[in-house]
Amino acid sequence: MFKRPFGRRKRGQSFGLDIGSSAVKVVQLEPAGDGYALGALAVVPLPANTIVDGTINDPPTVIAAIKQAVADAHISSREAVIGICGRELIIKKIQIPEVPAKELAGAVQLEAEHHIPFAADEVFLDHHVVGTHDGVMDLILVAVKKGKVTEYAGVVEEAGLVPAVVDVDGFAIENQYEVNAPESAEEAVALIDIGAAVMKTNVTRGGASIFARDIPFGGNRYTEAIATALSVTFEEAEAAKVGGTADPATIAPAIESVSRELALEVQRTFDYFASTAESERIGKIVLSGGGAQLPGLTEYLTSTWGIPVETAQPFGRIDAGAFADKVGTASAALAVAVGLALRHPGDKPQ
Repeated sequence: MFKRPFGRRKRGQSFGLDIGSSAVKVVQLEPAGDGYALGALAVVPLPANTIVDGTINDPPTVIAAIKQAVADAHISSREAVIGICGRELIIKKIQIPEVPAKELAGAVQLEAEHHIPFAADEVFLDHHVVGTHDGVMDLILVAVKKGKVTEYAGVVEEAGLVPAVVDVDGFAIENQYEVNAPESAEEAVALIDIGAAVMKTNVTRGGASIFARDIPFGGNRYTEAIATALSVTFEEAEAAKVGGTADPATIAPAIESVSRELALEVQRTFDYFASTAESERIGKIVLSGGGAQLPGLTEYLTSTWGIPVETAQPFGRIDAGAFADKVGTASAALAVAVGLALRHPGDKPQ
């Protein structure tokens, strides 16, 4: 678990497998010069309600989609890197007195009991040291229910694969951002991935995550609002959302209403972040995920928040090569998959 340095690896060693609410996405990267090139890509849509609020309601459909995505991408590796997000995942920045490295795990275990709402034996714990000052260690603590990991690992195994690494979607977004925008910014950057059902937020500065939180709000809200406005099915509303034949003026009020909700939800998260980070200022927001492609959203959020908002470019410094046309304008939706593909077994430092 957790974002880690991007080690070089041989072709076929592992690949990113993003099991989202609306689709299964597969990305495999290959070393290319000093960077990476896209070696394999496939996206297989999932029917509505297959995964709801992060819970897999229809495992056979998800398993079939994973198998199809791997086959479509012509991937021979069995080692998949998967991500976790949602309400059964807790990410918190904590402080503990500085301790020797050999005592750190035990100290984190003890401190975690004060910060997570789950019993210690119900969760997997991980941590990452952000910094040390004045005899205090700043840590990012991650706790995820064992049942959640088992649920997702189970469908991967049933698909004939090995869940070689379990990461956090929010940190996968950061991984791809650092590779594609490696400049060292002094001010904080808020990375927001708008999935179908969950928004993953990660505030990063200087290559380190300083705040992360998942918000149960996603692109499906837009689809539901459009469906109500047009009196059509969810599937028809989804087509209208992504550029169908619906009159833009007819669906504009529904889209604007949901955008206001989205802005308020994120603003609450920013306010909470501000309460935990002394004099920290967010200088830029980068949107990814399928929801980031909604026409006019970046402009609306820029004017609402008064902070520059831009769309992620997961292949800004990763050569898409023969897949350039396939990636097309949908690249922002692949941010999590790209971030997962940057991980590989054994890259976590001890």
